[in-house]
Amino acid sequence: MKRLILCISSLILFPITLAGNINNIPELKNLNPYSNELLKSVRNDIKQGIYVVKSRRPAQEMPDLKFFIYSVKKEDTFWSILSRCSLDIDTLVSVNGFSTPKDIAPGKKIYVPNMRGIIVSGEDGSAVQGILRENMIGPEYVFRINRCSDLKKKYLFIPNGKISNLERSLFLGTGFIYPLPHPRAVKRTSGFGVRRDPFDPRHIEFHAGVDIACPRGSQVLAARDGKVVFTGFQGGYGNLVVVEHEYGYRSFYGHLARPLVKPGDAVKRGAAIALSGNTGRTTGPHLHFEVRRSGSAVNPGVLFMN
Repeated sequence: MKRLILCISSLILFPITLAGNINNIPELKNLNPYSNELLKSVRNDIKQGIYVVKSRRPAQEMPDLKFFIYSVKKEDTFWSILSRCSLDIDTLVSVNGFSTPKDIAPGKKIYVPNMRGIIVSGEDGSAVQGILRENMIGPEYVFRINRCSDLKKKYLFIPNGKISNLERSLFLGTGFIYPLPHPRAVKRTSGFGVRRDPFDPRHIEFHAGVDIACPRGSQVLAARDGKVVFTGFQGGYGNLVVVEHEYGYRSFYGHLARPLVKPGDAVKRGAAIALSGNTGRTTGPHLHFEVRRSGSAVNPGVLFMN
């Protein structure tokens, strides 16, 4: 079933909408569960919410939904934050729109809710009903938490809701295969992130993907199931194929000799979609592979299954 998990910009707006103003969202100063009374309260609310939904207790026993802001510290990791806040992967990923565990970085402000669950769009009521059935959650809990009488609100928080197995695999880095055969035998010639311009080392640029050395004419593979949305020449990419995947992901395959697919084609993970080449802005034959989620570049290295 296709999920209605919101795009990152909408996710960020949901807690602000609930609070009325970002300045109304309380801050968690630290994540010490022994000395931070506010965090203790959050953990108790989470425990209560899980108990009420799983035990099918009256919805009135659910705590009110609240969000808190926390500034990530140097020693924090995604996993330590989960543990200290008594949250789960699904909640932290959905509420903050994370793509990988490495999205946690010192100084980054994240949202911490006082219950486990996911944010979805309520604009398709039948799809929301499907999520509730799949997670065995009564609609009365959604009404109580979201202060509504139906499921047609723009945003809904589903208490104890879960993201799909596919979404979880994408987040954990088990969602994309390597875009070339025999991944152990190939060499990455340029990584993701800030680098020196290969044509002018005096200039620094941001490299939105990874470059993988390969002979001209190597088969290029679809990294995940999806639909081809672009084939053609695109500036520095040279000949390019773009494949659209679920949950806002797109994969880009650049510097190709020629595509083997056309826009509108459905492709399966591992299917040959192009032959590698040396077109566009390049210093030699290689494949440029890039992944974007909702338009923002994601490090492909953390998404590979192999």
